[in-house]
Amino acid sequence: MCQDGLIEKVEHYPKDMAEVYYGIAGKPVSHSISPLLVSIVAQHLEQNSKNSHNLEIKSLNLIEADSIQDALAWGYAKTIPNPIDWDYTGAPFGKFRNRALIQKALEITAKVVQEHDDLYLDASPNKTAKFPLNSKVKLPTKAFGEEIWLNLTSPLKHQLNSQAVMDFNESSLIESVNVLRWDGHGWWSSNVDGCGVVRCAEFFGLDVASGATLAIVGGGGAARSTAYAWAKSGGKLKLISGRRTIDDGPWSDSLIETDSYDMIINFDSEEIPENIVNKAIILSPRYHLMEGTVEQRIDNLVGDIYDGRWMLVAQHLECWRQLWAPHQVDALPSLGLLMTKLIHAETVLASYA
Repeated sequence: MCQDGLIEKVEHYPKDMAEVYYGIAGKPVSHSISPLLVSIVAQHLEQNSKNSHNLEIKSLNLIEADSIQDALAWGYAKTIPNPIDWDYTGAPFGKFRNRALIQKALEITAKVVQEHDDLYLDASPNKTAKFPLNSKVKLPTKAFGEEIWLNLTSPLKHQLNSQAVMDFNESSLIESVNVLRWDGHGWWSSNVDGCGVVRCAEFFGLDVASGATLAIVGGGGAARSTAYAWAKSGGKLKLISGRRTIDDGPWSDSLIETDSYDMIINFDSEEIPENIVNKAIILSPRYHLMEGTVEQRIDNLVGDIYDGRWMLVAQHLECWRQLWAPHQVDALPSLGLLMTKLIHAETVLASYA
């Protein structure tokens, strides 16, 4: 498992962790459920970690920003003068109502201790990919009293090129960053979009390491990250032209010409060409507000098109595994369990909206 490799790299990591300020930056971000995921994982660690936990999420933030400079400025100031409304509550994020409703959701997720039966696929291949991908940089060997964790989404992923940022997981090779960590001395950067796609495929039962084929429609930072992680993990790639394209890169040797593939992702639009429907697992990189009961929402996750929450939850777990808390890797929830907790949390929020 990828956890074993990580443990070797961070075996001197201390048991104690920092007070954490979390934000997700980009435009738009009002739809993001990443702050909710941070809260759920932190709660799970508090309940299940065998080590001294001491992880306190001091604040959760939605940072509407067009430039990476604005996102990093929040990291230093840690405040937002005019917080935006959150789609899940209709209230300004970070204010009392949102904090209270997230706490209501956490009261329910604390009681969810196993994944929903319909999400227990038990199909993971024996051999799984190892992440991070050929990291040449070791993470800091101590946690600091105060840390900043930041996710980046469009249009910020490709804007970070400062020499002052320590590149972890070779994100500079794909010119895309979606996760940052400030440890008190400097910024660490990575991209886990592609790692999340590989983890989804493994959860769905695909053997990426043995050459499973992924078809990618379109381009962009998430597409490049996916192509890179899939190829590095042993999979084969089919690139299909869309509104955007993927240029040659470290994944080029894994490209094949085929009309048969195991999974497909369209990074350009919601549409899937008719001639490939029902030929492969269709994973969407997008998610939207859901309606209905927990059972109805679970059904929507595993329909004809796998909801973008799969990719989001999987890459979120990789943020924790690779960059934020690798020393807690054995205590993190599984993909299925975190998804189950998330659906319960969203259902609670919807009941108060």
